[in-house]
Amino acid sequence: MGTIPDPIDAIVTRWRHDRFARGSYSHLAVGASPADRAALGRPAPPRFFAGEAVHPEYPATVHGALKSGRKAARTVIASGAGSVIVIGAGAAGLGAARKLATAGLDVTVVEARERIGGRVWTAEHWGLQLDLGASWIHGVRRNPLTKLARTAGAPLAPTDYSNWVVRDDAGQVVGRRARPRHFLDVVTIEHEYGADVEWLHPNFDEEGSDLRGGDALFPQGYAQVFEPLLGGFEIEFGFVVERVETTATGVAVVGAERREADAVVVTVPLGVLKSGDIEFDPPLEPDRTAAIERLGMGLLDKLYLRFDDVFWDRRAERLGHIGTPQRWFAEWYNMAAYTGAPILLGFNAGSAADELAERSDDELVAIAMRVLRGMYATPR
Repeated sequence: MGTIPDPIDAIVTRWRHDRFARGSYSHLAVGASPADRAALGRPAPPRFFAGEAVHPEYPATVHGALKSGRKAARTVIASGAGSVIVIGAGAAGLGAARKLATAGLDVTVVEARERIGGRVWTAEHWGLQLDLGASWIHGVRRNPLTKLARTAGAPLAPTDYSNWVVRDDAGQVVGRRARPRHFLDVVTIEHEYGADVEWLHPNFDEEGSDLRGGDALFPQGYAQVFEPLLGGFEIEFGFVVERVETTATGVAVVGAERREADAVVVTVPLGVLKSGDIEFDPPLEPDRTAAIERLGMGLLDKLYLRFDDVFWDRRAERLGHIGTPQRWFAEWYNMAAYTGAPILLGFNAGSAADELAERSDDELVAIAMRVLRGMYATPR
């Protein structure tokens, strides 16, 4: 197959190290139950909660976050509040803010970052809009994100997960029946849930529901879907919330400054709630605190590698790697199939992602290249 060249550039994510996320998305951990999601999201006026971690049907998804924000907004409206502070400008926060503003409430969104999207993070690199966080709409049929994408004029690219080639460290193609169980666990479970199999509740796969119509990603970036949600409310960027206080008249949200309103919608990720970075006064209720402790915050990290030319299986959308360590860079996506550019996107999840996040960018790229050079070595 010839000499495999070094990449000309790389992009690395470390979502566990991001203090405004502390991970990628939630999962049903050993010791947890779906009732914990209900407890986490239960309204306690003037405090309301939303986010993917609270949605009973679509946890760990962007559309679950959006739907949870809209549901929280309906509950706030029913409470009679006239002014609301929404903490977080991700899918849940923007979904809540838009619905509240449309209903005529006075809405302010406070966002710690200098951008919208939260764990949906589209950034320009190499002349492209690349997603460093969420990539896919999971189930395009009857999905509210599909409607938003249509409104925003954002094209979708369906993903054919069956269009893939799996290779071992000696460059041999591994047929479907010869693929070991540990490899299948990594690419079908651990990369799906952001957690090692042993971290997951025995009934983890019975949680939630699936939308139909297949999955699709955004060749021009996921963040486009949020454009139709903007308007009718202000967003204060760079506002890092340190404390949420219940007052005699409502709530106060405190950071470098203080903002007051009748109600607050808290949409920060489960990982942030687990960290204790935000103080609540009075403290969160015992059942909510217990739910936060029991639910898991998973991790899925990305590595984008750009090359001068495509050297891999050009027609495949997905590439698999069977080798050692078993969990490292077991799955790649051929971004040339979606963007036309010679880019590979590698994934690591759970403990593998945590281990590799402690390596430098150069070390990560070197490890990834050892994997790729094994995959595309001349078969022996």
